Amino acid sequence: MNPFNICPNCNHLNSCVLTSQKDKVWSCSEYDEQKPKETILEQELAQKPELV
Repeated sequence: MNPFNICPNCNHLNSCVLTSQKDKVWSCSEYDEQKPKETILEQELAQKPELV
């Protein structure tokens, strides 16, 4: 695997139609990095109002 390949870390990996050669991409204007699940969970919990 190419160490500079950005596709595995992109939110659009499964729906991307820009290229079929996803093992050779090192730059992309549509790239949005996936956040770790823990970070997403923390953000969701922070947005929920606290019940009193």
